[in-house]
Amino acid sequence: MRSQQSRTAQSAHNRSAHSRRPAETGYVLALSALLMIPLLAVVGFATDVGSWYAEGIRMQRAADAASLAGVVWLPDLPKATDVALDTARENGFDSNDPEISIVVESVGTQQLRVTISDDAADLYFSSLFLDNVLIERAAVAEYVLPVPLGSPKNYIGTAGMVGPPNGPEGFWMALNGFCAPKEQGDPFATRFSGNWPNTMICPSPLGPGPNSDPFTGDSYFEVNDDYLTMPQYEYIVELPEARGQDTIISIYDAAKHDSATASPDLGGNQPLTTTFTLREPDNTPFDDSDNPIYGGCTSDGANPRTFPYGESDFDFSFFGSNRWTRFCTIPANAPAGRWILQVHNQAMEEDAFSVNNYSIFATKGTSGTVCDTRNDPQCPAVFGKNWMSIYAQANAPEAEFYLAEIEPEHAGKQMIITLFDPGEGGNYVEVRDPNGNSVPFTYQTRDGDYSGGPTTQLNVSGCVGWPQLGPGRQSRCRFNERYVEIAVDLPEDYETLYPDDHWWKIYYDFNADVTDRTTWSVRIVGDPVRLVN
Repeated sequence: MRSQQSRTAQSAHNRSAHSRRPAETGYVLALSALLMIPLLAVVGFATDVGSWYAEGIRMQRAADAASLAGVVWLPDLPKATDVALDTARENGFDSNDPEISIVVESVGTQQLRVTISDDAADLYFSSLFLDNVLIERAAVAEYVLPVPLGSPKNYIGTAGMVGPPNGPEGFWMALNGFCAPKEQGDPFATRFSGNWPNTMICPSPLGPGPNSDPFTGDSYFEVNDDYLTMPQYEYIVELPEARGQDTIISIYDAAKHDSATASPDLGGNQPLTTTFTLREPDNTPFDDSDNPIYGGCTSDGANPRTFPYGESDFDFSFFGSNRWTRFCTIPANAPAGRWILQVHNQAMEEDAFSVNNYSIFATKGTSGTVCDTRNDPQCPAVFGKNWMSIYAQANAPEAEFYLAEIEPEHAGKQMIITLFDPGEGGNYVEVRDPNGNSVPFTYQTRDGDYSGGPTTQLNVSGCVGWPQLGPGRQSRCRFNERYVEIAVDLPEDYETLYPDDHWWKIYYDFNADVTDRTTWSVRIVGDPVRLVN
């Protein structure tokens, strides 16, 4: 009986399940259909997001390239904008496209921001939910000008003329004559690689290619075709905006003179002619070769102006000396920025074996007041550009003077100090940070003969027995006629360590009074154009 009842119940259950299956199947199909819509939307949205992300990467690369290409043309914003737009177009984003917007704007005088926007990005599945999507990317590029050398003040190369608290500087600006040997400390203005010509007569005629002294056979370097117009050294006179007074550029003892009151020019009684050329700022801060010669110096004298000159040309007295000559007056309404003062000697000048020591002073009006760019925003700065050739002089066995201004943007980078023919007759040379502390460095000569470090002192003593670059040299000092490259690692926390002062210094230690004819340069390793955002 129970078995029959069980079979009857099972049969009824099977009939019931069979009767429900079509309805349940329809429910699953309907539910699956409903779920497919959001699933497809999610998949489609993910596809669109991937497309937008790829477009954003392309856009960022274009903005980076455009800002880097355009920033070098500042402060000429129209030119920088044209270059940036052309670069963006080359990278796939055209400002003429109605769906593309490109905004180019300056941020100060050395930064350029490029913003690229697309307010009609491609929509596929997302068009079911969105009307439009905006993609925008921006980049800010900055150019870094060459490191200022030698002075945060409005004068440079005054040796001991300026008293405390502004001085003394401890060095003169210097230029050797055409016929002097390079081992005297000037690698650019001199032509001889070796000893002085025995006859003390500058070889003539000189022409392109290797030459030798017809009297002695001593060899010297070839003469460049553009030697007569090529400046050996350049200085910057940086004028601030909104100046209330004219700026007068004066030069102390601009040519070698035989006078007890002049700077201590070296080399006996031989003449040395020096030419100064003032160029005004233009819209290409990385290319100074096209800066126009300033035509407004006519009331003071010619520009370019060649010295020597008569005693009557000394028209200013500063720092207790009357051997200052007004070179050029720049009106208060003239362009602000970096004015370039170029200096070169005269090629093939007979008997030009001497050294001309001189100074540069940029005064606010005729007052002759000294100022410091670190605490006076209206102070006209005067500093060396790229290379600075000096005669270090101090009436003491030690001297410390300004080397270069290193700004916080260089934190974590490496500073390379190049010294040519340094420290002959001295004990050691130190590099000191803005806090006055000697810092460790490594060094090597360009010829590979000497290297060392880490150390805090460059040993320049012991001028006996060192092998020289070639025959005929007078000096036997280790670094005679050699370039020494000193590498200093700048700290990552630069601005914390040096919040108020960014000027580094060089320290000399001698057995007697400091006297050294040398030339140096400072650069930061890395591209002068960089992305900052």
